Order: sequence, then C-alpha cells, then structure tokens
Amino acid sequence: MVYLNGQFLAAAEATISALDRGFLYGDGLFETVRVSRGRAFLAAEHLKRLRSGAAFLGIEPIPTDAELAMVWTELIRLNGVEEGVLRVTVSRGPGPRGYSPRGAGPATLLVTVHPLAVERGARPCWRVVTSTKVRGTGPRILCRFKTCNRLPQVLARAEAEAAGADEALILDERGCVVEGSSANVFWVMDGVLWSPGPEQGALDGVTRRWVMGHCRSRGWAVREGTAPVEEVRRAEGMFLTLSTLGVVEVREWDGRSLPVWPGVAELQGAFERALAEV
Repeated sequence: MVYLNGQFLAAAEATISALDRGFLYGDGLFETVRVSRGRAFLAAEHLKRLRSGAAFLGIEPIPTDAELAMVWTELIRLNGVEEGVLRVTVSRGPGPRGYSPRGAGPATLLVTVHPLAVERGARPCWRVVTSTKVRGTGPRILCRFKTCNRLPQVLARAEAEAAGADEALILDERGCVVEGSSANVFWVMDGVLWSPGPEQGALDGVTRRWVMGHCRSRGWAVREGTAPVEEVRRAEGMFLTLSTLGVVEVREWDGRSLPVWPGVAELQGAFERALAEV
C-alpha cells in the first residue's frame, strides 16, 4: 500500500500525471526515513529538511508535520512494517510544458514504506571504490536538500556495483572527497573526525548531523571539511552514514584495506540504542 494525494492505494493502482514535473524534470524533493519498531526515527529532522527545501523551491501546498505523521503512521500499520524504510516524495505537481514552474501545481505527495531486513548483532562493513565517472553531484546551493535530481548518484552507484563494491565515493573537481552516492563520509586524521558538508558539496545528511552531535557530546574533535583523495587514503579509519543503516564502517577502498578505528563500534552501538528508544 502507498499514499498518494489523499488516498491509500495498492502500489499498482497509484498513478501520477504524465505532466508531473517530478517525473519530467526531477522538480521535487524526498526524504528517506528509517522505521524502527514501527516508528519513524529522527522524523522531526527529516521533516524540517523537507519543509525547508519546499520553501526554497517554492513548492506548495505541503501538509503539516502532524498530517504527514498521521499518514505514515497509518501506512506503516497497513503494510505491517516493524523494521523498514519510509520515503516521502513531494513534487511541484503537473504543469505546462517547459522549465518554467509558472502555473504548475498543486504539489504531488507520495509516501511509501518498504521492509528492511535487519540482522540483529550484525554491523555492516562496506567495500568502496572511487567514482571515475562522476565529479561532484550538482550545484552546492541545492546540497542542503534531497532533491529528486539524483542521476549523478545513480551513475556512481552503478559504477560501484560493476566493480563488485558496495558504494562509490564521489570527488569534486579538485579531486577532494565529497560524499558517497547514498551516504555521507567521515574519516579520522590525527585524532580528528572530518566530514564534508554542504559547503564542500555534500548533502546535509540527517544521520550525519546526528553522528556529529553524538561525537561532540563525547568530547571528540569534529570538523567539517574535505581533503585530496591521496591525503584521505592515509586516514586512521573511515565510515559512512546513511538513514537506512546508520553507521557503516569502510574496510576496503579501491582494493586497499583500511585500518579499523575503534570509535566506529561505539557509534554503531549508540545508533542501535537510539533506534531501540524510538
């Protein structure tokens, strides 16, 4: 079951206008939210980013946070999902031909939920490669929002899968590490945690911000910034953050083993405890 523009429908019955600008131009936003024990995790932070992005793009109307929460609570119940992934997608809606948004709307709202296989006690470790096809992921003015324009990420992930890896790291035009195709990246250098943010061209990730806040509460040094790939390769450890899996350790990069930073296990444990308390 999905929710589309005021109705709960079977996914096969849900249809969107052929003139919808989300389909035609990627003119929209989405949020991916982890579901734990049948409840949305970090929901307020995701809704804040969605609402901020909608205001920036001028997409309206958007239901209130309370209305959206009621929708996804019912959708989670209808699908019987205890552990899963919730996606809220908002497009500008149908409109006249052409790039101009004038005359488009009202906004299209689609909410879906999908089960997520969770193996208790197992913590993910990924192999990553450096993308050779993608440099940067778009205008930095949009990095604070999760827009529906994700073709660079699609190309980078396809490149990773072709290489037998789990994720691809994306560099900017100067050869500095920015992010993964579906994740923010952290590395440890001289005891300092570094993570590129919007100023460096990375998505302002919700889980990334949660991890940075936890690290600072522990008294760990955390900095926003980036560095050339050759420098980052000398890191004392690397991990990724994403809403679906939380904290993912990187064990191998372009075929080279990476050192294990002990703090990753602590962060993974803290994320698991936070999920259990939703």
